[in-house]
Amino acid sequence: MFAIKSLLLACLLILSVNARSIEQIQESGEILIAVYKDFPPYSFRKDGKLQGVDVDLGKLLAKSLDVKATFNEIGADETLSDDLRLVIWKGNLIHKNKSDVMFRVPYDYDYLRLTDQYTGELQTDMVSIKAPYQSETFTIATHKDRIDEVKTLARFAYHTIGVELDTLPDEHLSSFARGLIRHNVKHYFHYKDAVKDFLDGKIDAIAGMRSQVEYYIDYKNNKDKYLLTDGIPQVNSRWDLGTAVGTEFRPLSYHIDGLIYREYQSGNLKKLFEKYGVEYQPPIARTQN
Repeated sequence: MFAIKSLLLACLLILSVNARSIEQIQESGEILIAVYKDFPPYSFRKDGKLQGVDVDLGKLLAKSLDVKATFNEIGADETLSDDLRLVIWKGNLIHKNKSDVMFRVPYDYDYLRLTDQYTGELQTDMVSIKAPYQSETFTIATHKDRIDEVKTLARFAYHTIGVELDTLPDEHLSSFARGLIRHNVKHYFHYKDAVKDFLDGKIDAIAGMRSQVEYYIDYKNNKDKYLLTDGIPQVNSRWDLGTAVGTEFRPLSYHIDGLIYREYQSGNLKKLFEKYGVEYQPPIARTQN
């Protein structure tokens, strides 16, 4: 009898740590949602409370399934493929636990077609990426009284600009015109430190993801003080953000896609981003239809 009980307990534990179907999620009474740790305005803690765009959308998803939302705050690995493997389709290396859905995943055609250099298989073959809910781009924020326009990156041959280390803005700025402005590109391990120096006036500009920049500098209420560019000159970068689930659970992916689309059509997505002080940018995938 003890052996049978132990076997049943083990089976329950296996079900609780693996990504599941809609029916299994509803039977359990909760859905495990992965969001990036400390990444406003999408997911962050304020006064100890987890909040943000992705958190609100996760709660909305849970409500649509009549279950409780349980959040798994994850850190970024070296690549997105590593994140998807550890969070969605393979599990944590130690605990092997998986999440049912992951937010803030690039919904980008080029990324969806990337193949593994060794196997030739699609890097996203084990996940279903759908439900685009926001269009993102990189931007530059400046103090208007120091830099009132940015038509070319050459402007930073005479002005300092902060970037997070090993990001796309860092790569482009540091290599621009064979290193012309490299001496004025200030690198930071943590983006918050770059923002702090910018707000304190220690550097003239910062480059980063538009929604994150808007949130950190409270751009909505400080448009008279700061300039925010429509992109980074000489850099073609714009992509959608969506969600990922295990490829064997496509019905869940379709359910999320339908839910997000209804929120987009109703205007609720726009209101949600505005709640966190960020201008809503409709997904490319939605506006092209």
